[in-house]
Amino acid sequence: MCVITAGCHVQVYSWSYHASNPNCNVKPSGIPGYVKLKGNVIFNKSSCDKGPGISRGTHIQLIDPFTCSRIEYKRFDTYKWGHTGDAEAEKLSKYLDQLGDFSVIVGSMTDEASGLTKAIDALLRVGVDLSDIPYKGSYAFVTQKSTNKTVLNKATTEEKSQKNPAHVNVIITGMYNSLRYRDV
Repeated sequence: MCVITAGCHVQVYSWSYHASNPNCNVKPSGIPGYVKLKGNVIFNKSSCDKGPGISRGTHIQLIDPFTCSRIEYKRFDTYKWGHTGDAEAEKLSKYLDQLGDFSVIVGSMTDEASGLTKAIDALLRVGVDLSDIPYKGSYAFVTQKSTNKTVLNKATTEEKSQKNPAHVNVIITGMYNSLRYRDV
């Protein structure tokens, strides 16, 4: 018998754009936006990040809780007022629906990502209710598909998002048992 245990510490911090974003010329600059696994940054997009890959929208990280590592990363530009918002929300919906049972999903957002109308049902199917996220609101979550074990934090007004952007800090625990047979 083989037993594997999980103890994966996940930290997620989201941010939404607002006129009083910190001055990007003063260090440390901007509002942090990140995903950390066991303290290691696997995703980092502050509000002052001007480098390649600037990415507004909803960010999805699939993680393996037993190795505490990222399996896959996807971004969906679910900007409410953008020309791509509905199409990207539909892509997010299809993506979540095709994931295997028990997938561990980490969700965050940066800048603006409230155009989720076409993805609300798929998000609910994985245990995440973002139906009340307004323009410039923020959200962060960790969920497991099929079990809908979810930790979700939302800032449901622009003012709340400015003062205390959505963030989560969780430790995923669990155990996997495997029997191995040998031919004698």
